[in-house]
Formats: sequence, C-alpha cells, structure tokens
Amino acid sequence: MVDVAAAAEALIQAYNAKDFDAMERMIALNLDFAHFNRAFVMTSRDALLAVLRDFAGSYVPDRHFEAPERVTVAGDIVVREAWYVGTASVDLPGFGAAGEAFRLKFCSVMRFDAAGILVEWKDHG
Repeated sequence: MVDVAAAAEALIQAYNAKDFDAMERMIALNLDFAHFNRAFVMTSRDALLAVLRDFAGSYVPDRHFEAPERVTVAGDIVVREAWYVGTASVDLPGFGAAGEAFRLKFCSVMRFDAAGILVEWKDHG
C-alpha cells in the first residue's frame, strides 16, 4: 500500500525545489487538474509542467507552498491545507501586482493511483 500522504509531500517538495523532472515522474500523463478559483483546467501532465515552469521562471520565481497546517487522508485521496506564498514579478490578477508579495491559503485535493502516481489534483484558494 502506497503512503499517499508521503507521495503528496514528495510532490510538493519537488514543486518547491523547481524539480520538474521529479514532478514528471510523479504525475500521470493524463492528469485531471483544476485550480477552481483561477478558472484553470488541464488534462495533460506535460502542458501543466510547461505552465509551472513558466510560472516559476518568469512570473513568481520564489513561489512555494509552506508546510501544511493539516493533511487529511481518505483512501487514495490527500487533502493538504497550506499557504502558497511568493512575490509577483509581473502583474498577476488574483495574486498581486508586480513586486507585491502574496500569501494565499490553498486546499489541494490530490488523488493517487496504486503505484503512488498523481492522477488528480484540484486546488481551491
């Protein structure tokens, strides 16, 4: 049995480290991804990683998730509540103006397959 809480934490640590190669190994090719408060939906791991690379490189280089305040596991689903913080390099509606620091509370719902690969990721916040 896969420790899905550990799988979620490993994914977030790779995200924070901008280790997109590690993230690629942890995410299913046909991912079900949505960030509901930002009207952002994707079904391709490669497309999502391209956006995340751009975001980390050009828009918010210092972006990261803080340690979770709560992690809840139900079967193959992990619910992770944590602050997402950074400083916008450009004007980003919903995040902040160029040069402005932001701190947003996220609730990330992640579902993993039997091998511990992320197949669904829904962010709220």
